[in-house]
Amino acid sequence: MLMLFPRLGWTHFSSLNQQSATMPFGDPKFTVVNPSPDVDQCLKSLRFSDYLFFGGFSGGSWAYGYIFGKPTRMACANTAMMLGMTCASMIWLQNSRARLRGYRENEREVKMYGAWPVQPDLKQEGTTRFPIACGVTSPATTPPLNWKNYD
Repeated sequence: MLMLFPRLGWTHFSSLNQQSATMPFGDPKFTVVNPSPDVDQCLKSLRFSDYLFFGGFSGGSWAYGYIFGKPTRMACANTAMMLGMTCASMIWLQNSRARLRGYRENEREVKMYGAWPVQPDLKQEGTTRFPIACGVTSPATTPPLNWKNYD
């Protein structure tokens, strides 16, 4: 099956790298500011580039609705703009949450809010020649199960 991905172009679905097509499931690569931010914290940590993206995406959606909504241009344009604003706000929250959780570059957020006291352990176990397969998450991110509670 062929699919169109913006960064990859036309590609065969089975040849995709699973890491690029899914949400991150391992430890974050950057400093964790808050491992579980709420919507208020995400909105407070928006950047100027996020606002530009929101305006551009909403305006582009309005233009798309106006160009292709021939019989009722203004109604189609306004509907497309509202759909574009909804999509842009979801992308806003996704990017802001990823920055606060440490999955995207977040130097500005670390300076503003500080780092979370418990950071994931990113050191490699074993030597580089003979690494130990330890999974993709550290105990700080996913603690081991407590089997004593399940009697």
